[in-house]
Amino acid sequence: MTRSIALLFLMTMFLSPLFAQQDRSVVTLSKDPAGLFKSYKFFIQNVEDQRPQPGASLGKVIALGKEIPAVLPGKAENELFSYWSYLAPKKEQSYLPLYITIKELSVNEKRIGPNRVTGEVRLNVRFRWYRDMQPVELTGYQTAANYTRPETAFTHDKLIKQLVDQALGHFQKWMAANAGKTPALARNLVLTFKEINNTASEDTVFYSPKRPLIWDDFKVRSAKPGSRYAAAVFTSFGYEGRSYPKDDDLVVEIGLKIFMVKSMSWGRPESRNAGTLRHEQIHFDITRLVVEKFKERLKKAELTIEDYDSEIQYQFLEAFREMNRDQERYDGETGHGLNDGMQAVWDKKIAQQIEALYSVQ
Repeated sequence: MTRSIALLFLMTMFLSPLFAQQDRSVVTLSKDPAGLFKSYKFFIQNVEDQRPQPGASLGKVIALGKEIPAVLPGKAENELFSYWSYLAPKKEQSYLPLYITIKELSVNEKRIGPNRVTGEVRLNVRFRWYRDMQPVELTGYQTAANYTRPETAFTHDKLIKQLVDQALGHFQKWMAANAGKTPALARNLVLTFKEINNTASEDTVFYSPKRPLIWDDFKVRSAKPGSRYAAAVFTSFGYEGRSYPKDDDLVVEIGLKIFMVKSMSWGRPESRNAGTLRHEQIHFDITRLVVEKFKERLKKAELTIEDYDSEIQYQFLEAFREMNRDQERYDGETGHGLNDGMQAVWDKKIAQQIEALYSVQ
């Protein structure tokens, strides 16, 4: 009696896995060295399962005349992370950390007749990475495969593996085609400057140390009503911004315009002498020096690829306010050019700064 119970127990131990195997179809993604990716600057950082029912389940398949679950050996995010990490290049500091979101991964079959089964495999994934802790969406891949098969032993591993391989292959091709062409892949922001001084305009004089102001630049020959000053020059500055990807960088180019407007600048006929002109030239020089401070502000600012434009605008407004303060201080200390001693001090100081600025450019 004891021996029969022991034999029955042993039979149960050996038969249970067989029955369990018939109750589900386990899909395994075999790792083939021939499928390894080479020479692409990304690695798999994380895989997230965002399917309505995350876990190991893939759907339902027909086996031995009945519907059974199709499952992965473990949770989908773990299985695909392991598989894609095997195929993708290994982690390096300079490589793109790739995050993959599984939106859909399923296989579903139904019996449509004697010895006849139809099925569909679906895959939908999204690719992104994080730059400065902000998600950057890159691309996605969505596909499906429909098939009809006889109701015999059938492995779904190969078909699902093919779709999973295609997904990573899609990203590889997308990255190769877009590297250096889209801001989404930029790793760093590079700030560059250039002076714009060749725009044709009869009413504008662009700043140049080789082209000082002359009285013909002051188109208005009479003072503004109520003004007691000898002359006034209207100077200002602006910028034009553009950005473009280059290699792993996003280049932000700032084109700077430093100018005076002839039609808004005036000088009394009786005051058009060298001393008054020099006073007005210093106003123009001060505007040029403020623009250099604007450039230094931007170099020190925390510009990000996600939002560099608003910071540039803010620093521009701050520099504009600084220009007005410097111009008022200059006029205040020199008495609008009537205080010869202070005018000489400002002449020397500004001339040295302009000379130093252009000697290093």
